[in-house]
Amino acid sequence: MSVRFNPGALSTEAAAQVQVATIPRLPPLHVPRPRLVEALLEARCRLRLICAPAGFGKSVLMNECARLVPADTHLVWLDLGGRSFTAEALYLQLSKVLNYAAPASGNAQQDLTILLDEFPRPLWIMLDDYPREATAQFDACLDLLLERGPESVSWWVSSRRQPAWKLPRLLLQGDLFELEAEALALTGSELRQLLRVHRLELAEDTFKQLLNGSEGWLAGVSLLLLSADEQAVRERLVAGTPLLRDYVHKEVLDGQSEDVRRALFSLARMPRFSSKLCEHILDGIGADILDVLKTFQLFIRQIDNCGEWFRLWRPMALMLQRMPEAVSPTQTHLRACQWFANRGEMREAVEHALWAGQPEVAANFLQRYGQEQLLIGDNVSHFMKWRSELPQDLFNSTTRLIVLHGWALIISARLDEVEDCLADLAKFFPQPDARRQAQLLAQWQALRGFLARLRGEPEARSYCLQALEVLSDHAWAQRVLCYQALSQQAMADSQLELAQQYNSEGMKLARLKGSVLYEAMLNVDRIQLLEITGEFERAVGVLEESLLVLRDNVRHSPIIGRLKLLQGHLLAYQGLDEGAREAYQQGRMETETCGDSYVFFGYAGLAELAARNQELPTAYHWLREAERLTQWRHVPEARFRGILPLITAVTWLYQGQLKKAKSGFLQILELYDGHTYLAPSGFYELLPRVQRYLAVVDMLSGRCVLAIDTLRELIEQNLRSQRLGLACECRFTLAEALQLDGQLAEADLELRKALGEASRQHLVKPLYELQHRQPQWLGKVLPTGKDESLRDRLLQFEREPEELIASSEEMILSNRELTVLRLIAQGCSNQEIAEQLFISLHTVKTHARRINTKMGVARRTQAVARAKALAWL
Repeated sequence: MSVRFNPGALSTEAAAQVQVATIPRLPPLHVPRPRLVEALLEARCRLRLICAPAGFGKSVLMNECARLVPADTHLVWLDLGGRSFTAEALYLQLSKVLNYAAPASGNAQQDLTILLDEFPRPLWIMLDDYPREATAQFDACLDLLLERGPESVSWWVSSRRQPAWKLPRLLLQGDLFELEAEALALTGSELRQLLRVHRLELAEDTFKQLLNGSEGWLAGVSLLLLSADEQAVRERLVAGTPLLRDYVHKEVLDGQSEDVRRALFSLARMPRFSSKLCEHILDGIGADILDVLKTFQLFIRQIDNCGEWFRLWRPMALMLQRMPEAVSPTQTHLRACQWFANRGEMREAVEHALWAGQPEVAANFLQRYGQEQLLIGDNVSHFMKWRSELPQDLFNSTTRLIVLHGWALIISARLDEVEDCLADLAKFFPQPDARRQAQLLAQWQALRGFLARLRGEPEARSYCLQALEVLSDHAWAQRVLCYQALSQQAMADSQLELAQQYNSEGMKLARLKGSVLYEAMLNVDRIQLLEITGEFERAVGVLEESLLVLRDNVRHSPIIGRLKLLQGHLLAYQGLDEGAREAYQQGRMETETCGDSYVFFGYAGLAELAARNQELPTAYHWLREAERLTQWRHVPEARFRGILPLITAVTWLYQGQLKKAKSGFLQILELYDGHTYLAPSGFYELLPRVQRYLAVVDMLSGRCVLAIDTLRELIEQNLRSQRLGLACECRFTLAEALQLDGQLAEADLELRKALGEASRQHLVKPLYELQHRQPQWLGKVLPTGKDESLRDRLLQFEREPEELIASSEEMILSNRELTVLRLIAQGCSNQEIAEQLFISLHTVKTHARRINTKMGVARRTQAVARAKALAWL
């Protein structure tokens, strides 16, 4: 032990008394934050750095930790007060508090190293409020001590400035634990504690406003709560307080250069900014101003994962905007508008033009907005907001703006308002020349055709076909949408091969133009087509691939929401209820955020899932939410004609209210009876599904013979139309009706046929009804194992020999083989079949060989003739 230390001064008891005496007192309204204290104390490293802007409780947090210093550890607390400091001053302070007797050599770095090396006990050195101005010599000294100092010394530093230390190296070596503003921000539970200390109770909405508006900034919250009741808190959140303004002036703005102050006041108007944007809007200040703001912790918050985009902390931005010296926003927003427009980011360009009070400029930029951009993030919601902010005459001033407006309304399902767009577009006829006249008419027809499809009107087909004949390559986006409308129309009309053809044409065009979003949009229809034809496994594969591609290209999109909703639908059909519920919720939130009308299917799907699991109050809750949504968003009944009554009637059916259920199903048929409406997009099997449910009602009401006749006819119709999934569901119901009618042998045969079809399709949904009503009968054919789900039992059935129970007059073809056979019957070559089904030529030939083998024929023509004789085609 070196004699240069005074051992008598280092007894544990005496040291503890000295330490407590030198630590500042805690504030009277102090709220402990154990989550942060524990994280700091558990860290095993040389440096604990608490680096954040003013008012985040850095000193108080370090104070809490100081009071928990281990018994064998000596504590030194040095309050630097944010002032300049030197290595010599640090040596003098440490040698004094540590009772170090050796004289200084004149080399402060060397003296500090010797002092710390020779100190006989573990040591915590807490430097509170590190120098706020750059001090190169002091930073270099500390950097060397952190790198080469003894392991027994732990440095604790609170700072408003990022010190110029080798922090990345310390982090990689495990020698750094850093807390920044995001971690120091108050959590909801900590804010509730602070309210209790202030003896204040807030309503939940006010509490959320306070938490979100303050973003957990401790000083801001504390000053808002001083001598306040709830009404005062609400008012102060809007207008601020003199105390808070004074705090921002003294703790943030005072002492800053004119350039920094100007930058802060300008950036307070910006929702997001980058280094290059700062250089553009802060003309003359320089490109490094953002680095200066970050280094000196001037309330800059990173909002991406790459360190490119930032914003000011919300309460600071609002406070700066309210100050008398705040700069005029017009010039700032106009410069930002130009910068975003040059980058092709029209949404931001439009927003900044509107904030600058320049609606004509906004309308000009809006014209450059592409239709594809409506499928990114919440751009549709913003577009609809701009419509209310722009003067109406500007919004209707060009054909491009009107067409863009129409497609935004279609995504939002505000179909009645699309009529107004069509009327506005008609005002631009006639055009100066024949070519422009034809192109504008084709634009009108495309918009009118898609509108007709969403309303279930048959004339959608003729409008879209006429538009496709004329639309130029420049209008490729409208061409893709016409193909989509035609594909959906064909699905609703049970022309599934035609639907596949239109979908393939649209897909080719989207890929030719390199549009990932439009390709994914068309994949939604393709997945539904695969589902209808019973190819659930392949549908899941296409869906997962589409989601993967989209996630690599966009963070948020209505198409991502639609795919997640479809994923929930497919998972529910496969008996994976938890995954289905989660996917429905994710899709619902995504589509709701993006302003997409497909959010309706999220509520409908959750309601049906709850009803199937006998969670009836939950089912009715989601049904009410679906109805509220359509009313609130002004969605006409035609967009989802019959879907809400169907889910409601299904819920009554599960509840055993047969009369109400039947009345509901008949009401749906009346909606379509006497009209030429087709089923709505996204629910193409509406009418045959209603007919199956009516047969279920007949069966449960004791009219089994009527139900049996209806179901046999439905099975035949669905097989002819290639609706193999629905045909399988009808077969399960037929088996149950036969069993209730006493035709036991035939019932068992039909049940085994149904299970074989369901196992090939991985279709579990129809088993739920049978399990609910006929558990013992189903258990005989599909034995119950310990803790096995219906899905597990069905997949085991697939491997049993009873699967192959077809009679001599009926061959078992897979769903894919049936599809290939139908395309062969249409005269398609192997290459054309491969292109339509997105499979290889080799795979087509393999399917063709298997078809011939199973049907006992040698040639394609014989297979087609045999299939026609069996009424498969």
